[in-house]
Amino acid sequence: MKKLILFLSLCISSFVLADDSTASIVAKEWLKIVDSGEYVESWEKSDPFFKLQLSQSKWDAALTGVRAPLGAVKSRAEIGIEEYSSLPGAPDGLYLVIQFQTEFQNKESATETLTLSKSSGQWLPVGYFIK
Repeated sequence: MKKLILFLSLCISSFVLADDSTASIVAKEWLKIVDSGEYVESWEKSDPFFKLQLSQSKWDAALTGVRAPLGAVKSRAEIGIEEYSSLPGAPDGLYLVIQFQTEFQNKESATETLTLSKSSGQWLPVGYFIK
């Protein structure tokens, strides 16, 4: 019985790690879209909840004003990932908050925070902040 419990625990742990890994890949691919200045495409590849909160034109204007002046990404490293079942102002669900330490051409050190939701069945962005 102990072996069965250990085996099931390992399987569940592996599934969670694989899911985090998939989300991390999605996050990095989405950030590349933002990095290339394709802000409309990044909005299109976001979660429906995100799109309801912010129109495409407002998203484009926000990133044009905040992200574009930072310039090209010189380096980006994932520094943390946290799982949540609820977030303020959002429906209960499965969320991952991933943080990156990023060096931009015009800003030596910044923390990017990307929140992903799995409400649509796949990991999609619902929030992005640069600090």
